[in-house]
Amino acid sequence: MLFPFMVLISSSPDFSRLNTFTTLSPIVFKIVRQLCNYHLDVNAMLNCIIPTNQSLMPSTEGFKPSCITVIEGSPGIVPDILFRLCVSSVISSGRDALFVDGGNSFNPYALSKMVKSFGEEPRKVLSRIHIARAFTEYQMDALIHGLQDAVEQWNPSVLAISYLPTLFSGSDGMRLLGPLVEHLKLLTGSSGIITAITSFGGTWYGDRLLASRADRVIGIEQPMKKLIRIIDDGYVFEYMPVPPGQMRFTDFEESELTGGDLHGQNSAILSCLA
Repeated sequence: MLFPFMVLISSSPDFSRLNTFTTLSPIVFKIVRQLCNYHLDVNAMLNCIIPTNQSLMPSTEGFKPSCITVIEGSPGIVPDILFRLCVSSVISSGRDALFVDGGNSFNPYALSKMVKSFGEEPRKVLSRIHIARAFTEYQMDALIHGLQDAVEQWNPSVLAISYLPTLFSGSDGMRLLGPLVEHLKLLTGSSGIITAITSFGGTWYGDRLLASRADRVIGIEQPMKKLIRIIDDGYVFEYMPVPPGQMRFTDFEESELTGGDLHGQNSAILSCLA
């Protein structure tokens, strides 16, 4: 059974007005324009993945319903994405969220802080995030197979599962993981929810199997302290994070002086690998 708990989010840069990038060459500008017409909503995806401009509200729009998205990367960055997705489900969509913790990564204190950053009452939001934790492959198998009842009871828009493959390292785990992922695909498709699963990535059997069955795989790296790299379907987004409470000069460009929304660019660096 899943139990109510808590969660939080931060925000990200806005690339919807790319005409402000006047220093881009015509070729690069064309590539960036193509990114905005890409199958994912770049701004919404980054808004959920990277905590940046606090004026931007959380959103699940960068993630497709009825699809499994695998997010690969280190535990220093990746778990927060699931937290933000869950908070976005409650704040933006007005629907509950399910969080299945397979990597002991759920952090109620961080989540509560996120909720407060959006001016929401933590108890009210967190009561709509339903969490269950598994410590063995058998517990995870039982939880996943019991999700249909939870989906019918709470009608969530997001199902978040942290580090699913890590529990399936033994021979029994390898036997259970394949059918379990197939069950998740059926549940995701039939219920129309957004399913996001974190993984360390790499060459280990469980990570490779999960990635091969996913509809979409996003890789997140932090090669340097002040650089975050997002790899998504051959496209590479490189972002230089801004400390909390601070903004760059470009954050104020194109903003409405009469009280309109702030179009924060956050000086993001975009690149594309063919």
